[in-house]
Amino acid sequence: MKHPYKDMPIYSARAFSWEESKAMPVEENGEELVPASLVPEKILVRPLYYIHGIEGAIPECYVRRTVLSRLLKAADLLPQGFRLVLLDAWRPKALQTSLFQKFRSELRERMPLLDDQEITALASQFVALPSAQSISPSPHITGGAVDLTIVDDSGICLEMGTEFDTTTEKSGTVYYEKKAEAKEKMSAEDMEAMYNRRLLFGVMTKAGFTNYPDEWWHYDYGNQNWALLKGEKEALYGVSEPFFRWQSS
Repeated sequence: MKHPYKDMPIYSARAFSWEESKAMPVEENGEELVPASLVPEKILVRPLYYIHGIEGAIPECYVRRTVLSRLLKAADLLPQGFRLVLLDAWRPKALQTSLFQKFRSELRERMPLLDDQEITALASQFVALPSAQSISPSPHITGGAVDLTIVDDSGICLEMGTEFDTTTEKSGTVYYEKKAEAKEKMSAEDMEAMYNRRLLFGVMTKAGFTNYPDEWWHYDYGNQNWALLKGEKEALYGVSEPFFRWQSS
């Protein structure tokens, strides 16, 4: 499948550091969270944590209003008939905590020789530490982080090399770029995954997002990750939550 980004290798603008990200100032702009499921001709919403019954998950993907606008711009850059598929967006702290604890437990079973500090450090590489603190919120709790992929015009998700939330080095966005640069042998499936990651990276960065380099599916706009990688003075989004008229206090 040909697309404008096929011959454009994915680049890393700068090294990412959680410590530097959390140190970025936050100047909350008060922008509301909106549901992303109301434009299905461009964006499909498949909240996988809710589908799989993860504690704290909700049946909608909420994003900041500007994030939705930029997602629509990214969708417009896709080949005809292709759509973005949102797998996760805004997260309640309860869901972030549930995911982090599940992953810590998984790592503990796989790597029994690591101590608690090492397990936590490794877990935070793939699942951000749960935080609703205004100065260092988890990326997804801001409404500025999205996990997504692409579906083609026949309803099949593009091959990306790993499944969503796979916690191996293959999930790194430039994994296949490094293999190609090193002139390692690559299968046809490897090449397809590399080209498809280039497509996702190309349309998302063109629309103003930044990518978290350890996860090909994770993109940010307006939060601390974005501010760090864009060289902005401050983040636009801090802790947020959707407004529900009948929600009890």
